[in-house]
Amino acid sequence: MKVGLNANATDLDTNEIGWKLRPIFKDLSERLEGDYGGVIEHLWIDLELVESWSKKDGTARHRFRFQKRVSGSPPSTCKGMRSLPDWHNVGHFSVRPDFSFLLSLPLENVDSYVLQILYTATEVLLSKKSRLGGFNAEQFRKRFITECQALGYQIDT
Repeated sequence: MKVGLNANATDLDTNEIGWKLRPIFKDLSERLEGDYGGVIEHLWIDLELVESWSKKDGTARHRFRFQKRVSGSPPSTCKGMRSLPDWHNVGHFSVRPDFSFLLSLPLENVDSYVLQILYTATEVLLSKKSRLGGFNAEQFRKRFITECQALGYQIDT
C-alpha cells in the first residue's frame, strides 16, 4: 500500500507550518508503505491547514471514504492539463487540528502535535478494516508509532 500524508493547502497563518511538515510527511509516507493485507492500495491522509474551510461543526471536511477508482483525468474544462494515472482502491480522510492550539505552539513543536493527531485519527481504520477486505489496521498503527520514533518523535497511545 502506498501512503500519502499531505498538508497541501495552507493560508497566511499556516503557510510556515505546511512548509515545515512537508518533508516530514514525505519521509514518513515512504516509511509507511508496505503490505497490510486487504484490498486498499492507497491511503491518503490530509491535514487541514485552512481554518476557514472547516465545517461549521468543527469536524474535518472529509470523513473516511473508500473508493474503488479515483480518476486522474482532468475536468473537460481544463484544456492542456495532463492526465494522471487512475488510482484504485483508495482510502482517504482529512484531519482537522485545533487551530487555536496549533497556532499557539512554537514552530519547533508543531510536528510532534500534528503527528500525534494524525495517529489518533487512524483509529477510523480500525472500524473500517472489514470493509477494506481485512486490512490490518493494528499493524499499520503500530508501524506509524515505530516510524515516528525512528524519526525522533514520541507518540502517545
